[in-house]
Amino acid sequence: MLEQQTFMERWDPVAKELKWVISGRLNEEQHQNILPDYCYKIFDLYKRTTFKGFVPISEAIIIKDKERAATCKTISEAKEIMTIDWEKLGQVFSIGERGMMFFENEAEQKLKQEGLLELPAEKDDEVYKLIFGDRWLEKQRAEIGAQDPAKSLEEIIERQFFAIEQSTTKAVPEWHQRALEWDPEAVTKFHEGVAKGSKAFLDKDGELTGEGKMKLKDTYEFLLIAWPEIDEMLKANPPKTRNHLWDWLKTFSYVRWIEIQDLEQLNRLCNEIKLKLKKPGAPRKTQ
Repeated sequence: MLEQQTFMERWDPVAKELKWVISGRLNEEQHQNILPDYCYKIFDLYKRTTFKGFVPISEAIIIKDKERAATCKTISEAKEIMTIDWEKLGQVFSIGERGMMFFENEAEQKLKQEGLLELPAEKDDEVYKLIFGDRWLEKQRAEIGAQDPAKSLEEIIERQFFAIEQSTTKAVPEWHQRALEWDPEAVTKFHEGVAKGSKAFLDKDGELTGEGKMKLKDTYEFLLIAWPEIDEMLKANPPKTRNHLWDWLKTFSYVRWIEIQDLEQLNRLCNEIKLKLKKPGAPRKTQ
């Protein structure tokens, strides 16, 4: 699978559409889905579980007058043109801060536990090609390099990551100060949100807090990454059935990459996530 299309080539559209769903499906009428329909049903499930604590910034800060907001300089002016849900604001900033802490303090240990930091050189190169691949890297170089042709891809990515880290680290203390200037209740609500957000996404061990509510977590993740193959089945002529999908999934079931173990389980799952392959039935008649 990953030799045909690398992990990042598969993941980029998944990440883009997942972000759109958990951010509230903004401008849904104009939005063009770029993945099979079943993916969006899985995204909705993620929004209710893994990303349950995530609050779109558009829900935390509601701006009534965008023109005045662009030139707003005082708290009294801000109160006239915007509504702030301080608890939600504290929650979303705290989730970002906790995520950055994970990358700084816990991610390396997780990779060590999986044995991914101690691979021999040849295996390291093989994994690198399956995850990224030359085609994906060249695309990134073209897109990111256009921002600053004088800088290397690595330098631009490092600069962007540093900027995100700086803004995330400063967000909670800066908005604490603004809450102080707003009113005493704003401070109380903001820190209630910070406390809630600090454990709403990742727990103290760096584990996703909502995963326990997903009985088929590995299966959902695999179906999202395998969207190119499943999309091909959905568009096949003559149409593929769930039998075809199960025949393909068997190998991954036997090695325990996914939780479902038979066609009956697959049928129930397809019904739940609206994976519109035909149900198993009599063979098609030929003319």
